[in-house]
Amino acid sequence: MINGYWWGIGIGLVVVLCGACDRPAPPVAPAPPTVTAMQVIRRDTPVATEVIAGVKAFQEVEIRSRVGGMLDRVAFREGHRVRKGDLLFAIDPLPFDAAVADAAAKLAEAEANMIRARQDVERYRPLLVDNAIPRQTYDLAVAQEKQAVSVVASKKALLDRAKLDRSYAEILSPITGQIGLQNVEVGSVVSAGQTVLATVSTLDPVYVYFSVSETSLLERMRQRPALAQKDSPEAANVKVEFLFSDGGSYDQPGAIDFADRAIDAATGTLLLRAKFANPSHFLLPGMNGRIRITYDLIKDARLVPQKAVTELLGKEFVNVLRPDNTIEVRPVTMGSRSGELWVVAAGLSGEERIVVDGLQKVQAGTVVAPTLITEEGTPGAAPPVEPAVQP
Repeated sequence: MINGYWWGIGIGLVVVLCGACDRPAPPVAPAPPTVTAMQVIRRDTPVATEVIAGVKAFQEVEIRSRVGGMLDRVAFREGHRVRKGDLLFAIDPLPFDAAVADAAAKLAEAEANMIRARQDVERYRPLLVDNAIPRQTYDLAVAQEKQAVSVVASKKALLDRAKLDRSYAEILSPITGQIGLQNVEVGSVVSAGQTVLATVSTLDPVYVYFSVSETSLLERMRQRPALAQKDSPEAANVKVEFLFSDGGSYDQPGAIDFADRAIDAATGTLLLRAKFANPSHFLLPGMNGRIRITYDLIKDARLVPQKAVTELLGKEFVNVLRPDNTIEVRPVTMGSRSGELWVVAAGLSGEERIVVDGLQKVQAGTVVAPTLITEEGTPGAAPPVEPAVQP
């Protein structure tokens, strides 16, 4: 009897267990995708653009000799500052001194001939009145006097030219600035107007040349038409900065003082020039960097990282994180760029949180597990979470 009792209990347990095995297990909800989000940035933002630029000297003069001869002396220290009128080089003066002496002697001879011809005219004039000499003799004396005067003028010009050549034997600095290396050694023969002896550059101020694209130029002109007028207050308020190749900025502000007359058809760019004060000679000719031009200042601008914006069919969208951690795909209108950030002209109030990483994992209505970061990329405050409705 007892064995039958336990046998019945065993049969019952088997039936119950088998029934449990046939019942399906409840489905496990998938984990929400992880994304990185941040608060929309709000701050006053300058409207600026950056372009590649190169530094050139305000003045750069190649020193050449106006006369040929042997280089006799170098009167400067390489790399040092020279002033306008300082002696830089000297050509052997002996040939020029001899030319001056020869020209002076020929002038003296011509002046003596002129005096003799003038005396003949003065002696013949009273005799002509009394018909004591033929008219032809007097006319010949007058012609010889005029010829002698012209010869004197010619010899005087030759003497002046010889003295000028003698002065050119001393080569003076045409500007105040810094001189480079001497290219010719003492004893070398210099050709007039051909041999470059050295180069002098004016380094304060300096010019910085750069080019802007036609598209960028048109965009700025449409936004601020007054920028096209050089003397307008808007053009005067444009801020110009020079950025070094290592990312640092030059401490002196610049000003645009030249714009080319036409767009370069080959490159589609307009050449511009900015002038910078350079009292410490920190900017050197040949230095490359970037020019940052600040056109305007947007008050309380809404900024988002450029990587947070998706473009589709010519329109821009951002993924807004709702309080319940669901995604809203919101169309926006974008403005100008500021470094790695993009100004949102319309579509955001500035209080939203937007997805910046993990965009490929989400779509409208997706529940996500967000990590909130700051603009610098460091973890921020935990985002508020409202109960989400599971789909």
